[in-house]
Amino acid sequence: MATAKGVAILGLALLLIMFMSFWAAGRTRAALDAGARSALEAQGNAHRFIELPSGTAHYRLEGPEAGPIAILIHGFSTPSFVWDEHFAPLTEAGYRVLAYDNFGRGLSDRPDAIYNADLFDRQLEELIEALKIDRRVDLVGYSMGGVIATIFAARHPERVRSLTLIAPAGLGVALNENLELLKRPFIGDWIVRLFGTRLFYSAAAKEAGSAPNPGAFLAGFNRQLEYRGYGDALLSTMRHYPLTGADTFFADVGASELPVLVIWGEADETVPYENAAKLMELMPQAQLRSYPGAGHNITFADPGLVSGLITGFLRVQDTKITSPGAGGKPRGPLTRLEARQCGSCSHDAAQGDAFEAGPPATEP
Repeated sequence: MATAKGVAILGLALLLIMFMSFWAAGRTRAALDAGARSALEAQGNAHRFIELPSGTAHYRLEGPEAGPIAILIHGFSTPSFVWDEHFAPLTEAGYRVLAYDNFGRGLSDRPDAIYNADLFDRQLEELIEALKIDRRVDLVGYSMGGVIATIFAARHPERVRSLTLIAPAGLGVALNENLELLKRPFIGDWIVRLFGTRLFYSAAAKEAGSAPNPGAFLAGFNRQLEYRGYGDALLSTMRHYPLTGADTFFADVGASELPVLVIWGEADETVPYENAAKLMELMPQAQLRSYPGAGHNITFADPGLVSGLITGFLRVQDTKITSPGAGGKPRGPLTRLEARQCGSCSHDAAQGDAFEAGPPATEP
């Protein structure tokens, strides 16, 4: 009896220690509030902030005001600085470029919410409305950003002119036993709260070596870790966001005439390139550009290649037709890219920059 009582007391003590350490770890980081944002701006470590109904978003907007608008959406854990090397080539090509931090990442708010498809779709819609963007946009989504872009295009087709997907999640990701452990209730929360910073930074350090400026990459990644709520947001995303099983949204876009470009590294170990075959079945109008030696980090590891592909694709969309029935307003892209078969989708950089125009769009 005494032994059982001792074990019970020891168990309660361990639970209390775990609870206190969980609570304390959450309070050691600073809150990302108005004061913190002002300091970030003063230090030159932030671009712009905007208040949305769902929270404050950090964003960067550059390029000619009258240019076509390209919105760049980052992936699961690394915020919008992954697009830094893409701003110059895209803005110089005449595009107005918007990149932003998804909620829970970078310098955007970490709202107390379930991080599911609805939250990120709502953030993008609210951002477009708050910035008074009144014309259709070209969405460019990388990894998880590819799912965000696809879901937005499926739900709001009237707002989207074209879709570019770079190693998009949504149709499956590589199995990872550690991530599966984190999805479990209680134990996952405790691990992320106490050890998440070390785990996330370690993963980022491996990726930084392939970035154009590894030091800046790690500094930007580490900055988001300084503020409360990052790990909790990632954990909620793991549990509630359709990083796999989003087939219906891909199929909905595939049933439309929305032009789609897909860019993928065939050596991708995070979102397997094998998913490209399924994506092409769901999106028969898509054009695929793949590269045998490239991995999941292709967006920031080879920005010259990727921005060149994006620019070439967007230029195809720039030629519009007008019709008397539409009151002389642009109706959509002049061309529609032809689908490619996955069996012949490997190209070098020179081949990847070529986009063929199809027949002009016609009146229904």
